[in-house]
Amino acid sequence: MVLSWLARQQEGSRPGEPILFLPGWGFSGAILSLAAGDLPWGAPDTLLDAPTVLDAFEAFLESSGRAKVHLVGWSLGAQLALDCARRFPDRVASLQLLAMRASWPAVEIASIRAGLAAEPHAFMADFYRKCFLGYRTQYRRFLAEQQEGLLARLDPALLGRGLDYLASWRRPVTLPPCPVVCWHGRRDVIAPVAERAALAGAEERILEHGGHALFLDQEFHLFD
Repeated sequence: MVLSWLARQQEGSRPGEPILFLPGWGFSGAILSLAAGDLPWGAPDTLLDAPTVLDAFEAFLESSGRAKVHLVGWSLGAQLALDCARRFPDRVASLQLLAMRASWPAVEIASIRAGLAAEPHAFMADFYRKCFLGYRTQYRRFLAEQQEGLLARLDPALLGRGLDYLASWRRPVTLPPCPVVCWHGRRDVIAPVAERAALAGAEERILEHGGHALFLDQEFHLFD
């Protein structure tokens, strides 16, 4: 997996600090093209393979020549972004964690595995639909532009490794030294607000009409 990026100068960020987006389970960075203005953040070209992300992030840092990056993680990508920031605390300028659950209970992981094993394409199509609840226009574009390609390249082993990671992930006691903001959507059915990861020392923002794909929400504004 290659972590590529497009540098963007954000208000409040220093020159040379690009924004890197780590997408959720079952998605690639291409989902950013559905956001208003086509968010010009860096993102993986393929689905995240959870066990390789820390090494890939380290390689990205070394090859990019950038002293620091801003990390935006969504769902599974939020846990991975937090792990990256904890492993490389001097290289992350800020951390934005979107729709991150405190944990994924074993019974839910088992249910996902069963659905994925029984009818993988139907299961993933329904999962994608739930991720886009509240974002009808973007969902229509996703159906037209991305879902078919994702289903055609479905990799159950890679998705399984993502589930392994979610099942074993534990909320850290301490945070990295950079600013941390946790975003949640009140209407999120994948990562409900009641099951959000409350991190001591992090700023918390709840979007009242937000669904799971928070970065598509008109109320989502990075670095406000």
